[in-house]
Amino acid sequence: MGDGKKKVSVLIPCRNEFQFIERCIKNAYNFYAPQGGFEVIVIDGMSDDGTRDILFRMREQNYSNLIMIDNPLRIVPHAMNLGIRNASGEFIVRIDVRCIHPKSYLIDLIGLSEKTKADNVGGVLSPMEGNTYTEKGIALAYKSPIAMGGALRERKAFVGETDTVYGGCFKRERLIEVGLYDEEMVRNQDDELSFRIRERGGKIVQSSEIKIQYQPRKYFRQLFKQFLQYGYWKVAVIKKHPEQASLRHFLPSILIFGFIILGLFSPLHPYIFGGFIVYVGGYIIAIGLESLRVALKSGVQFWPGVWAAICLIHIGFGVGFLLNIICRIFGIKIKWFETLSR
Repeated sequence: MGDGKKKVSVLIPCRNEFQFIERCIKNAYNFYAPQGGFEVIVIDGMSDDGTRDILFRMREQNYSNLIMIDNPLRIVPHAMNLGIRNASGEFIVRIDVRCIHPKSYLIDLIGLSEKTKADNVGGVLSPMEGNTYTEKGIALAYKSPIAMGGALRERKAFVGETDTVYGGCFKRERLIEVGLYDEEMVRNQDDELSFRIRERGGKIVQSSEIKIQYQPRKYFRQLFKQFLQYGYWKVAVIKKHPEQASLRHFLPSILIFGFIILGLFSPLHPYIFGGFIVYVGGYIIAIGLESLRVALKSGVQFWPGVWAAICLIHIGFGVGFLLNIICRIFGIKIKWFETLSR
């Protein structure tokens, strides 16, 4: 664990998190303190759903040392940069409002950082089961290796280098050295920052022994919007750092492009129509079989929910990816993508 004499700044970017913010703050203040202690900084994107009222109440009642910073731009990378500039800790740890972290989270991260000498360290996300059918279906979908990296969450006894990690634990001086977060990246800012760190000779280490519980989206439409933005902003990351791209980033958009082209031309010839049916049918069957495999671990009744969730993840990411390419070709900016962080 090293000498342990490190002060940590816990940064919590948020906007309109009425449902989860109180749980998050209590979770943060429940961390075991490393030597040197820690501070909690909430950077709020001008929430208008009651989140700010909860934060003010909590600070007045039990958490007088809670630091609050306004984020007028309402996007995560700007929130993180505000937090880093105002932080007093040697280590910066980002946590998400919708996650539940173990009490030993800070101590574990600092220990991993000092042991590996990595520039950024983190754990693995484990989706919460949820209460509704939809939440359970989405949570199970995340455990599929074809649902955008879900297999990583299921890895056991893994400690090693990776491309990026959830949240992250950085040395503040290192973040300043690499230029902080890119504020043009409304989404996928973690991917972009991680690439810059590795490009400069740094390393990112993940430990499967550090597990964080993640709250999946409550509704299918929220899941679709989430991955629509992920896909849209992935293009920006790849454009800035082409070396970061891999085949898995392009597969959802290739899938959607195939649907569109074959669908448009299928009326022109029976063979094209047949190809369209085989293409669509093959995808549906493949996802159906994978969904069944995943669902059987919790109950076959969740099969349709898992099926829907995996399809929405692929379609959302693929459509977002293609939309960004089209917008760049025609010089269009869609306000919803350019401003919202959720």
